[in-house]
Amino acid sequence: MNQKLIVISVDAMSGADDIAYARTLPVFGRLLGRAAVAEIEAVFPTLTYPNHTAQVTGCTPAVSGIFNNVLMQPGITHPDWFWEYDRLQAPTLMDAAKAAGLTVATVQWPVTAGAPFDVVVPEIANEDHFGGLEAAMERFCSPRGHELWQRHRDKTVWHPKRRHDDMSTAVVVDTLLEDRPDVLFWHLVDVDSARHLHGATGEHVREALRATDERIGRALAALDATGDHERTNVVIVSDHGHLDTEQHTNLNVLLRERGFLRTDDEHRLLGWEAYCHSAGLSGQVFLADDITPERRAAVEELLREVEATPEYRVERVWTEAEARAETGLGGPFAYVVESEPGVIVGGALDRRVVVRKGDDDFRGYLGNHGHHPRHGAQPVFLAAGPAFVPGADAGRRRMIDEAPTLAAALGLALPHAEGAAMVELLVGATEREPVALPAATLEEPEVTAALDAPAAFVADAVATERA
Repeated sequence: MNQKLIVISVDAMSGADDIAYARTLPVFGRLLGRAAVAEIEAVFPTLTYPNHTAQVTGCTPAVSGIFNNVLMQPGITHPDWFWEYDRLQAPTLMDAAKAAGLTVATVQWPVTAGAPFDVVVPEIANEDHFGGLEAAMERFCSPRGHELWQRHRDKTVWHPKRRHDDMSTAVVVDTLLEDRPDVLFWHLVDVDSARHLHGATGEHVREALRATDERIGRALAALDATGDHERTNVVIVSDHGHLDTEQHTNLNVLLRERGFLRTDDEHRLLGWEAYCHSAGLSGQVFLADDITPERRAAVEELLREVEATPEYRVERVWTEAEARAETGLGGPFAYVVESEPGVIVGGALDRRVVVRKGDDDFRGYLGNHGHHPRHGAQPVFLAAGPAFVPGADAGRRRMIDEAPTLAAALGLALPHAEGAAMVELLVGATEREPVALPAATLEEPEVTAALDAPAAFVADAVATERA
């Protein structure tokens, strides 16, 4: 029996904060009753796009080329993200699946715009840069993906922040019912959005988890309707945790004060020798190609001053070479600025250098990420299906170990991956005995139902979704 794989990313779901509550929900609870699990250490920075790329390549940002969510576009308030698939510098699990003759679908998965797969509905914005929404989606979806997006585009929520989870759920349900792909990658963002808007913990997160549970239930109901459920491996992953935002340290304002960049009276960028490219709770400092050795030394002296000044709350300044060697974060920048937990390393040009929560001019997200992965709650890896040992626990593993594990579940190899498969989770791949799930995960030990039937409350979900 050929096995299938569905990977569902619940953006910003964390083990320490969310698993106990997820156990009480119908779909997550059934999954956790038999899941093989691991606590995942994200790549640095703990941003969505570098980590989703690590999940499908098994590579760190220095190798994958995706070192930030957004491109380095100095002075632009809303830069483009790393939308396009051809920006990847490492092969993916989807490439391996396609080469093996498997059908592949990606729905709202980061860095998939223009990907060469059967069903592609990418995550993309800044549509005006691509000729408008219609032109962008026609260009970057696969033909079948564009058809499905057109069918369900009205389900996108636009305010207060554009969210695609209802639309993507409808697309996934129809893809599972009509296309029945061998491999599907799906990205859900409501938990992340809730934490950004209202903070790292609270009822708003539980509300988002409930909505996510119901959406995943619709997908499992579609699998049940086609008879694909028993041979499908369902894997829930996440990309990072969140920390409550306490301060902005706007390095570009300091760089301007010290003469390393120039702006006009409207705070528009005119020129720069050094520029801070924000990565949320960290930053990447770029130097102009023509900067002199003397000016470069002056920038480094300023960064050491920042590191030593308590009010800036900067934990460490890394050279690019240090960050690459110690964390796998590399790219075309010169330095990495790591803040203390909860401090945004800001790229804004129109604010004070230091803005603290409670100040009149403090604005932006109340929860954020981009921090070093040693801080805060960690992402999850929950896998159930014929390839995984129920109850097995791989302990704490690296994000780059996910792609080789998923490849092994499909009988594929990723020779370019830097990570290694979590063989203790895989049927037939190890002699190790499965370990009991952590106590926090087993607060309801009587819930042991396998994922061989979706929760009752979604029994009519397929009919509802198609209506």
